[in-house]
Amino acid sequence: MPVDDMRKDGWPLKIIGNGGYPATLVGCQPLFDGDYMGIYRYPGGDCCHDLEEIKKCFVIVEQ
Repeated sequence: MPVDDMRKDGWPLKIIGNGGYPATLVGCQPLFDGDYMGIYRYPGGDCCHDLEEIKKCFVIVEQ
């Protein structure tokens, strides 16, 4: 799924996440039953996050 479509579904483009590092949405990781997680690119590499995790634990820099 393209990043633009993910953003329409509520995924933020930029966050401050793991350890206070900035990250940018770069894609999606498909899961079971049509679910997916966002792949965020940090300075040290990529990491998958759930949207609820982002809303609860991270700072959204750019929606």
